[in-house]
Amino acid sequence: MELIVILAIVVAIYVVLLFFDGFFKSCMHYPYDAFLRGTGLTVKFLRLQWHTTALNRSIVKWSTKYPKILECSFNIGVYCSLVLMPFAVVMIVISSFHTNAHRHSARVTAPAAGSAGADAHHDRRTVEIDLLVPGVNLPLNEIGYYIAALAINSVVHELGHGLAAVLEDVQIKGFGIHVLLIIPMAYTQLDSDQLNTLKVWKKLRVMCAGIWHNLILGLIAYLLFIATPALFSAIYRTNDAVIVTSMKDNSPLGGTRGLEHGDIIKSINSCEIHHEDSWFGCLLKTIHFPPAYCVSTDFVHLNDESVPMSHKNDGLIECCDSDNTASSCFEYMVDANEDDVALPQHMCLNIRKTIENSFGYCQNNGQCSEGHCFKPSINNYTTIMQIRRESKPDVIYIGHPADITRTVTVSRFVPKTRLFAPRFADSIQLLLKYVTVFALGLAFINVMPCYGFDGQHIVNTLLTDGTIQQRIPQKSKRDMISLVVNVIGTLFVFILLIKVFWLSLHRVMSV
Repeated sequence: MELIVILAIVVAIYVVLLFFDGFFKSCMHYPYDAFLRGTGLTVKFLRLQWHTTALNRSIVKWSTKYPKILECSFNIGVYCSLVLMPFAVVMIVISSFHTNAHRHSARVTAPAAGSAGADAHHDRRTVEIDLLVPGVNLPLNEIGYYIAALAINSVVHELGHGLAAVLEDVQIKGFGIHVLLIIPMAYTQLDSDQLNTLKVWKKLRVMCAGIWHNLILGLIAYLLFIATPALFSAIYRTNDAVIVTSMKDNSPLGGTRGLEHGDIIKSINSCEIHHEDSWFGCLLKTIHFPPAYCVSTDFVHLNDESVPMSHKNDGLIECCDSDNTASSCFEYMVDANEDDVALPQHMCLNIRKTIENSFGYCQNNGQCSEGHCFKPSINNYTTIMQIRRESKPDVIYIGHPADITRTVTVSRFVPKTRLFAPRFADSIQLLLKYVTVFALGLAFINVMPCYGFDGQHIVNTLLTDGTIQQRIPQKSKRDMISLVVNVIGTLFVFILLIKVFWLSLHRVMSV
């Protein structure tokens, strides 16, 4: 519902802008009109537009500086686009019939302007397209990164068209940006007459240049993304711990003996933490491999607080007083061939004292070089987590790891100095992630033979090729083929959009 509130505020802002736009045009027509022409701004319903010719010279200069390199690059871009097109068509068609809100399968995700990512499932080979919608399957608090990544990709896409057009002596009339509601989209205005007079291959280089630039941008952004820890190694430690960057107010790990903002976490139980992936892996490990502890016989005899045993409804043994919340019933993990050591099968021990006085972790008694192995008797939905912090006492938490992942945010970027916060590196890496995903998506969605996308013009250009003209000499037939291909492509994209937005609306309304 937060997304609906944000969109309502944005619409209200557009209404106010339209009101003042109409007011100034009626009361201060000439100075306001001169202002709009000078800045290139245009205010329309739910849309802002900025147009300029100031970049024309720069684009011409860039394009003529290394013409041979650009020509070779755009040739590769044509081949890549033609290879990508049938793959995109197949994925769109399959996804139009198989989109499901609850399916876990390989999918390509795309925002409103297009993004792509892959997630493979070992049991299913179905291919799907999924749109990224802020507040639905995109965190709403990251919407700024979402918009910035779209803007970067859109500008780079159109810059590709502009550079290729200048290389083929096609005049650029201007460059601009549309903001449709909150989605930024750049555009390049070319001389259509000059563009249509180009030979097929040269025209394809112009049409495919935007797609090719998105693929290049995606590759560069991905390389920078994986290299971020190394690039920031001078100011951050990145592979030996994680740092707590935020905690929700309702986090069960809060309080005087819990985690705090800025805590550096080294391990959970016996699992060492090096980065975010190992952080989540160690939390998951506490469920699959519940900890048991090696403690001495003397400690057990001195600290046993057992009461007559009883059975809980879930089948667990209870040997502690119900008011004794700091203790738990521990089970002695005795080996079948072990001699009698005069220890009971179950005993009530203080959890913190047991952990602090243990010699290490174990799964059976044979793993203890000292003492004996004791395992806490708790249900399958909770576990004991000993969270080791750097330069601070350990935090001991009994609960489910999901409580931690839901309320605690960590970062692998542990600052070497207080001058830099983890947020700085996290923000850059998050932006690079979205730039990579959206770059692939824009390339994927734009190559689709659909009206309004580059794929439409690529198909039309291919049908003017000399070889095709020899096989289909009638222009009317070629135009009909182009119409049918683009209409079918548009239809499948429309079906997919309707399905995905229907599912997104269902998710939003169910929250």
